Amino acid sequence: MEYQREDVNALLAHLAEELEMGDDEPCEVASMVAIMMYKEFTRNGIKEQIDTAISFARISLCYAYNKPEITNGLLSNLGAFLGSRYRRTGDMADLEEAIQVARRAVALTPEDHSDLASCLNNLGAFLGSRYGRTGDMADLEEAIQVARRAVALTPEDHSDLASCLNNLGSWLGSRYERTGDMADLEEAIQVVRQAVALIPKDHSDLASCLSNLGNRLGSRYERTGDIADLEEAIQVARRAVALTSEDHSDLAGRLNNLGSWLGSRYERTGDMADLEEAIQVARRVVALTSEDHSDLAGRLNNLGSWLGSRYKRTGDMADLEEAIQVARRAVALTPEDHSDLASCLNNLGAFLGSRYGRTGDMADLEEAIHVARRAVALTPEDHSDLASRLSNLGNWLGSRYERTGDMADLEEAIHVARRAVALIPEDHSNLASYLNNLGSWLGSWYERTGDMGNLEEAIQVARRAVALIPEDHSDLAGRLNNLGNWLGSRYERTGDMGNLEEAIQVARRAVVLTPKDHSDLAGRLNNLGNWLGSRYERTGDMADLEERNRVFGRSWTSYSSAPFTRIYAANRCLKLLFHLKQYNEAAEIAVSVTDLLPIINARSLHRNDKQHVVSRFAGIAADACGVLLQARDPETALQCLEKGRAVILGQMIDNWSDLSSLVKAHPELATKFKALRDIINARSGYSSAESDQLLTTQRRRAAAAELELCIQSIQRVPGQELFMAAQSIEEMQACTVGGNVVVVNVSQLRSDVIIVSPTGIRTIHLPSLSAADAEIWIGKQWHGLRSERGARNKEYAEFLKWLWEVCVKHVLDAIGCTKSVSIEYLSRIWWIGTGLASSMPFHAAGDHSPGSTENTFNRVISSYAPSIKALSYSRSQYSVDKGLQLKALIATMPVTPGMKTGLDRLPGVLDEKRSVIEILRHFTTVEEIEQPSAEAVIYSVEKCNIAHFACHGRTSHIDPSSSGLILQRKDDSGGAVQDVLTVHNLSEINLQHAQLAYLSACSTAENKAARLADEAIHVVSGFQVAGFPHVIGCLWPSVDRVCVNVARGFYASLVEQGELRLESRGIAAALHTSVIEERAKDWKRPLNWAQFVHYGA
Repeated sequence: MEYQREDVNALLAHLAEELEMGDDEPCEVASMVAIMMYKEFTRNGIKEQIDTAISFARISLCYAYNKPEITNGLLSNLGAFLGSRYRRTGDMADLEEAIQVARRAVALTPEDHSDLASCLNNLGAFLGSRYGRTGDMADLEEAIQVARRAVALTPEDHSDLASCLNNLGSWLGSRYERTGDMADLEEAIQVVRQAVALIPKDHSDLASCLSNLGNRLGSRYERTGDIADLEEAIQVARRAVALTSEDHSDLAGRLNNLGSWLGSRYERTGDMADLEEAIQVARRVVALTSEDHSDLAGRLNNLGSWLGSRYKRTGDMADLEEAIQVARRAVALTPEDHSDLASCLNNLGAFLGSRYGRTGDMADLEEAIHVARRAVALTPEDHSDLASRLSNLGNWLGSRYERTGDMADLEEAIHVARRAVALIPEDHSNLASYLNNLGSWLGSWYERTGDMGNLEEAIQVARRAVALIPEDHSDLAGRLNNLGNWLGSRYERTGDMGNLEEAIQVARRAVVLTPKDHSDLAGRLNNLGNWLGSRYERTGDMADLEERNRVFGRSWTSYSSAPFTRIYAANRCLKLLFHLKQYNEAAEIAVSVTDLLPIINARSLHRNDKQHVVSRFAGIAADACGVLLQARDPETALQCLEKGRAVILGQMIDNWSDLSSLVKAHPELATKFKALRDIINARSGYSSAESDQLLTTQRRRAAAAELELCIQSIQRVPGQELFMAAQSIEEMQACTVGGNVVVVNVSQLRSDVIIVSPTGIRTIHLPSLSAADAEIWIGKQWHGLRSERGARNKEYAEFLKWLWEVCVKHVLDAIGCTKSVSIEYLSRIWWIGTGLASSMPFHAAGDHSPGSTENTFNRVISSYAPSIKALSYSRSQYSVDKGLQLKALIATMPVTPGMKTGLDRLPGVLDEKRSVIEILRHFTTVEEIEQPSAEAVIYSVEKCNIAHFACHGRTSHIDPSSSGLILQRKDDSGGAVQDVLTVHNLSEINLQHAQLAYLSACSTAENKAARLADEAIHVVSGFQVAGFPHVIGCLWPSVDRVCVNVARGFYASLVEQGELRLESRGIAAALHTSVIEERAKDWKRPLNWAQFVHYGA
């Protein structure tokens, strides 16, 4: 220890000589060095310099020899240095010691000593910093108390008075931010103005005081909305920055403040120059802030805010992605015990919610709610920001309600929105925003329940929100937009034209006030267009219809707006332009909008999110097709249907693209493609850890972005230009070898058939097939009570006759199938129903009474395909060499757990199994599994060529990807429970040897999910995607006896030549023959035999 002391003495002696302080005491030398290093630190922020300053400050105290007049000053220095290092690093140990040292300095300083005020000033500063970290009000109250005492002890003419006043103003401002007490804010502004007035123009502390004044004025603007305060805040913040040297460590903080007020002025005025400067300044701030600086998180948080604002204005996803990235970084850098964590979480939640609104990715919305709840939980009940955080939480809960329809979310959204409104002072500028949110969710409650009380309150709070917002505020347009919506809703309920006229008036004003490049413009134009449409329907005034068309056209071309919103407008435009006979203009939009549809259904989305996205533009491909056929462009019409339908299935098929040619041409690209594809399509696993789920989502999103770039790289390789590209007309025609593809398109605009053959494309207009009639027929329920079966079969027979007369007869006449011939001469048709025709039974259309040939069965062999792309995929799978030794899997469920008594047993399953095995055992190796699990089936199906299932099926009209075959597994107690082999499970496997799947189960080909009908997502298409080129399924629940007979007849037909023949025509013909045989037994009951369909090659 003595040796160390000697070293220190030697060092101080050397420094004294260097500094020409030869006769000074060691403590004075150490103190001088400490001060010098501290000043260097304040200039450039290098941590090693403040470390050195603290070390020499500690040394100086060791040499003070208990001299109070010296010790007090040295303690003050050490406290100041520790406080500075805390601000640099966020190390609480430094702050705690700084407070301890400052308290000691105050205790050692006599009441009448001139240094007491300075000591108190320091103590107040450290207590205020601890409050900023922990949110402990006791620290803030004491900081204000000691700051007041410091001011009171400082003479009017003392140079330190300005510093004491500045600090007092800071802590009063902090208390205002916590409690919302305007008296604190007014006093803060007053004392900081006094500090600025007292300080000499050339004093280095002037910049600090000006920066503080700007913050207080900005806070008053946020409370009152007085633009004069904001203008002055920006002016003094600019002056503070100008007075701060480029190498000063406080420059970043002062720039940060300036950026905040520029961003606030943008939010008020919408002036993009302010926002661009705010982002530029924020980027500079982050660049100036070292990675280990405690303020980095807050500065990143600000940068994220302005990037998020620019996204809202321009719709540029790059800004939103960066905002999320910097917000995540801000959260990660903020200690768990820091009072700013809630703010960082709040911002992150806002950006995640915005991305959900853009992409429909449910993972973003769930995370937004999670972080918003956390932000609320971390915010003290008496904090002035609690209202803001509650309001944001309410927004995301409301968004989840809109997605899922869960009333609990809507109830909570209203509850937290009411709480936010109740917490905010009447004179606060944010009150209008919180009222606006509350009105939105009250309106949603009305739409759900029809309760007029909610609608009246929604209108009342929306009017109040409009009244409270200044005329020059950029948010006024949004408030007016919401008011217009609820007035329009009241018109729809009451028929009162006064409400509709006002709705149009405020919607017009909202549009006028919205900048042309604003991302919300399309949504506001859509609302105006809707209300103009309502007035046209009421009055018949063509001027309203024509203006509505112009409004929706402008919305469609608002390229800054979200694609969902623009597609909504395009859909309206197509119908309006068609009605106005402006077919060429409609055709241009039809092509553009169908080009956009696959793009917005990003590969990174979860399957449920993809279904949600697709449901948002249900029917638009059918409308686009109708428009293009009216414009006499059948080839483009067909291409639009292929792009705009079966989008999800198309992506599933792309996942299993044949890479053989790419592997030869460019093996490294093929490897990269496969690796990225596997990340995106990794089999779903369950993890309770939110961090794991978040990591998986982020990894999938990153891989999807990289995969798009990889695909572009592959398409630049010679010979791979068409890799994963849309099919050409020639490629579509190539799929029709051996028959015709018949696409039946039924939309609200018109109904048509497109016939694709190897030699060309033809169209037939179907004027008798009206959308209104189609909706009535497809909306009927065909299965129910046993006592109703007779009547239902009779009505279904009428449906089949109607379908023949309005559609199928015309198709068969056009392709020359005008009479009944023996099966070997029957032509093949692959039916593709689109729009309202997506679930029509074309294969069974006509009159089936004895002797009649006016039906599809007597004229052609029918198959189905979800799309031409899916048909092409099935044919490519069939063309692969399957090998000579065939294996068959027979999976049966004679008993199904978890079902009502009577439905749980399928006695015909055992008969069906025996019949199928008896036929196949002579030609294949048969594996039979009874009561299997989904996992066992997947294992076995990967090794077989033929898979036959006899079991119950499950169909979900809400989430068709969860439809599947009902199997069983053991639960934790060893009991049998249902285990569903879902469409989603099937899409995750890629079978190499599959040829035929026979699904003897209820509704495996049913396509009744109204908003997803054009996606054709059902169990049959799931087996196609998995790799089966041929799949037999059922359109509705089957009769046990008939299932056995049709299956037996099908397999018997396949082997009637003495060998098992699995060529494409043979499989389709085998089902055709078997169903005809069953029809002959009971032609009056088409619901017993017309449900069996063949999909595929």
